[in-house]
This record gives sequence, C-alpha cells and structure tokens, in this order.
Amino acid sequence: KRVSADKIKIAILRITERGNVIDPTFENNYKGFRSSGVKVGVYKYSYALNTSQAQKEAEKVLEVLKGRKLDFPVFYDVEWSEQRQLPKEEITRIIKAFREKIVKAGYLFGIYCNTDWYYHVLDTKNLPYDYWLAAYPYNDRGVIVESLRPSVGIGWQYSAKGKVAGINGYVDLDVFYKDFSDKEEIKPENEYKIWVGECTGNGVNVRRGPGLEYLPIEGYPYLNKGNLVDVIGERRAADKVLWYRILIADKYKGYIRHDYLKRV
Repeated sequence: KRVSADKIKIAILRITERGNVIDPTFENNYKGFRSSGVKVGVYKYSYALNTSQAQKEAEKVLEVLKGRKLDFPVFYDVEWSEQRQLPKEEITRIIKAFREKIVKAGYLFGIYCNTDWYYHVLDTKNLPYDYWLAAYPYNDRGVIVESLRPSVGIGWQYSAKGKVAGINGYVDLDVFYKDFSDKEEIKPENEYKIWVGECTGNGVNVRRGPGLEYLPIEGYPYLNKGNLVDVIGERRAADKVLWYRILIADKYKGYIRHDYLKRV
C-alpha cells in the first residue's frame, strides 16, 4: 500500500533466477502489488544459449504463473555477455523460441534490453515486438535525464537507484508509454471488401480497435511490407487519425493506421 501511495502504478517483477529457480520474493510481491491496485508484469533474465534452453526458461515462467493474470507483458531480458558472443541469427531464434511459448499460453510478450543491445546486437527488424529499454547515466541519482530518453520502445528504464516507500534499498525506475489495458475488439456490422491494400512497412501492428491504445489482434498481430489485405471499413481514432479496418486471409480482422497501407 505504501508503494501504491507513492504514485507507483506499474511493477515489473523478476519471476525466476539463474537455473530457472523461482525468485523468492515473487509470490509476496505479486500478491502485494495486485491487492494494492498496482499493475503487474514480469521479466525473465535470459541465460539461454540455444532455443532448447529458451523454451525451458519459458516453460518455467509459465509454471510459476499458473495462468495468473498479468496487466503487462512477460518481458524477456536479453543482455547476458555470453549471449552477445552468439551470431545475431541465433539470438533471434532464442528470443522467438521463448516468445512462442509465452504467447501461446495467452500472455503478452516484450523484450527488455539496454540501448546498446537494441542498436548494436539485436536484429530488431526480425524481432518486431514491444521493447522496454534501459538508459541511465553513469552518475545515476534516481532522476530522469531527458537527454538519454530513447526515441523507440514502449518503456524507458531511466534509473537503477530509485527509492520507493515500502521497499528497502534501491529499485529500478521506469516510465511506460503504452497502455496494455484489455480493450475488446470493435466489430462494425455489414462489412464487405471496399478495396485491396498493400502494407508499406515491416512489423506493423494490426490492432483490435482504431488507436494505439488497443492491443494487437490474436492470430495475425503484425503485417510486413508487401502483405495484401482487404479493406472493409474505416474509422477515426480519438485523436482523429484515420484507421482502416482490414480482413487478412479471409479470417483475421483488425485495424491498421492509414499511412501503413496503400491501394493496389
């Protein structure tokens, strides 16, 4: 409750340690934050050097969660020095192997790393997911240094030396720009194909409603450059930006921003 009173709205909890051992503080932290109205997500620091180990890490995370509700994603923390020695393609396979099991279990997925890893290690074009990025100064005093704010990502860890009421010692401090509130997909009536559109970008989210606040749809959450879709409607978001309602492969329906689609 003291944490909640200190205006903390989100807590991303470490769920397992090295060797896939459950973090001894996880259960109490999960129950405490949930009961105090603080939104909860989890992260797993990865020690996987191949896809099999990544799958085992994911399986342990799911075993600990036991289907419990999360408000934020399961973040895969990739920054281990030994992983950095791997080929970029292998790191991509490791992340995708972990993600596949997490998403299949019904949880949201994201990647946590520092900005060095984001720009110099990860193949972000082939990993078009939500990124939570760490960037704080050498002389870290627990305050935001605006010049270090990343221009990408859905969250920024700006300090490792924060102080929060109700928690002993230092904590990491973050700001998140994305609301993961579960919004139902908007489904207009009387839909029919108006025109065929071609996606103009890679890793473009197909969302449940017209706006960035909506989650990606299940089954086909992303489009890549050259993908063709049927446009079956249009709607403006709260900020007046135009979104097209689309049908993918005669099966999946969702919304995409107008500037990522061109007529064929």
